[in-house]
Amino acid sequence: MPTSDDVRRLAEQLMAELSPQQQQAFLGAIGADRSIALIENALRTPEPTVGAAPTRIRGFRVRLDLIGAKPPVWRRLELPGDLTLDRLHMVIQAAMGWFDGHLHRFRTGGDPRSPYFVTPFDVEEGEDGVLENGVRLDQVLTGTGDRLWYQYDFGDGWDHVLAVEAILDEPPAEVRCTGGRMACPPEDCGGIWGYTELAAWVRGGCDPSSVPPPFEDAGHARDWLPLDWHPDLFDVDEANTALAATVAAPLRVAGELAALVEQLERGGNRALTQLLARSASHTAVEVTEADAARLT
Repeated sequence: MPTSDDVRRLAEQLMAELSPQQQQAFLGAIGADRSIALIENALRTPEPTVGAAPTRIRGFRVRLDLIGAKPPVWRRLELPGDLTLDRLHMVIQAAMGWFDGHLHRFRTGGDPRSPYFVTPFDVEEGEDGVLENGVRLDQVLTGTGDRLWYQYDFGDGWDHVLAVEAILDEPPAEVRCTGGRMACPPEDCGGIWGYTELAAWVRGGCDPSSVPPPFEDAGHARDWLPLDWHPDLFDVDEANTALAATVAAPLRVAGELAALVEQLERGGNRALTQLLARSASHTAVEVTEADAARLT
């Protein structure tokens, strides 16, 4: 629901965009109604439209693009229609190369005010809406050209668009990546603008005299970047290995460990969740350099 601050900010924005005559008419309409219902209605985001689940499960070939990236950063995926959006979130994380350390949101339009699906975290924060966990891909996408928007990390604002390229008569036996281009940007690098500067610096040979912010020097930047990261590299086999690990059935855990895993799954730390699950096998768990980087 909109707060009083939301209403005030929207009113200021509306007034700034109106002519003096329009401002007078607008204020007259508000005064006549003796309420702010007009503005509240403008702020209210409608719930997304969800169709009935088809009786026959088909597949989708989709292209996932990171919006604003130049050259384009994209992945081509084959997905079953009954994949729920919470699982699709995990697929996107693995295929792109994100570490699932931030919040996310699925929207039905490119505008940030478009209808969106709520996550378990949103529900815990008291928000109402259509929960992503119970919505299948084939309930929001039905034909070639249909699109779904996905945002990851509300601070950096990584916006993606998933577009249907083809409807497959049969769902794929497993989620798979069949193509793509460019490496996933490093986490927490400042969004598209920070990534663009960082990628240009790496392509230019990591010149110590032109280190992009917020790094102190070239050594600091290299230590912070993922091992062997280069913006122009993408390996489809590595993407499929990550996908296979992501969609595999989780190991059963009990007690306090199970509660911690559930909390991490809701809050979003895939790397730590998987590490805890592996520890439940009562075998030695080796924490690799890659694991350590993902946990920090």
